[in-house]
Order: sequence, then structure tokens, then C-alpha cells
Amino acid sequence: MPPSIKGVVLGGHAEALAKYLASHAVDGSVLERHFVPGDLELLGGWIHPTTWYEIGIYARLLGFLREEMAQGSNQFLIDAGRRTAESLIRAGTYPPFEYLRQIRLVKESSAGDRFLAFGRDLQHLMAVHALMLNFAPNRLVIDPDHADRYVIEHVQADAYPEVLCWTTTGFCNRMAEEHGSPGLWRWERPRRDTVWYRMTRPV
Repeated sequence: MPPSIKGVVLGGHAEALAKYLASHAVDGSVLERHFVPGDLELLGGWIHPTTWYEIGIYARLLGFLREEMAQGSNQFLIDAGRRTAESLIRAGTYPPFEYLRQIRLVKESSAGDRFLAFGRDLQHLMAVHALMLNFAPNRLVIDPDHADRYVIEHVQADAYPEVLCWTTTGFCNRMAEEHGSPGLWRWERPRRDTVWYRMTRPV
């Protein structure tokens, strides 16, 4: 199977596209620049939550929405990822999200104990990745510049599109809000085949 993403992630963005096209007269040449034949037919149909869809159609869709709907704003992508997280948290159908509700950083414990406990919690939450993407496996490592912070590292990530880096940042930061740590993550790409989500501060 090619690098793919689950319909549960793609579906909300496809709905945003449908609403935008219904309310805006978009020139055919603009659509041709962003999409390949078959994209719009697929996106205009039923996106099944548990079906895998090639990551290329996600990249083209989010690229269109960013450029045409949001005038090139990456904040739009961050907000889109945040909405995906909120939808999955509300749905309550994925066990890692139920676990997320139970996480509460114990402020009274030592910084070292909080760091270790948070690492254990992150391992559970990183299981969400395998539910949503079938490529770019992740692992938790210590930040090379900050011994009290983690990096979620995605390897073999050549197919990982830039728009997904932004939406995942919004997704991760929305999840972090559940345990009282807003704005905890930012992304970097140290190499073409590697994507990092780095903590912005200790917990």
C-alpha cells in the first residue's frame, strides 16, 4: 500500500472543500493547478472514516485550502489540525484519546519525575499515529539540545508532506491542552526523511 492517511482525518477537510466550492466561483485553471484527475470526484463523494487514502490527495487538498481559502496562511493548517483533534476527542472512539482525558501532570512532583511520567504518557498517545498514517513510523527521543524535553521523531518520512507537519502541530497542541500544556509542540525537518515535533519547554 502506498503512503496513506485514514478517511477519519481526510473527511473533515473534504467537507471544508465542498463548502468553499459551493460558495465561491473557482476558475477551472486554479483547480487544475492544485488537483490531478479524479481528486475532486473522490473528495466530493463519501469519505469512509476507516478507509486508507493516498497521502498525495491529502497534500493537494490542504495545499489548495491554504492557498485559495486562507491566502497562504500556515495558521489555517494549524487550526485545521486542531479541529481534527477536537473531533476525535469528542467522538471517543479511539482508546488513546480516552487515555488522554486521564492525563494530569502532577505539578507537586519533582521535575525529573514529571518528565519520566510524561514520556510514558506520550508513548500511549503516539499510538494514534499508527491509527491515522501507514508510513513514517515515530519514536520518542530526548531532545539533543534540551535534556528535559522530548522529540517525537518520524523516520522514513520522505512522503510526509509539509502541510501535514503544520496540521499535526495543531493536532498535537490541541491534545496537549487536555493536560494543561498549550502550545507545547513545534515542528522541524532536520532531513528530508525525518520530521521532528519538539517540545517548546519542559513540562
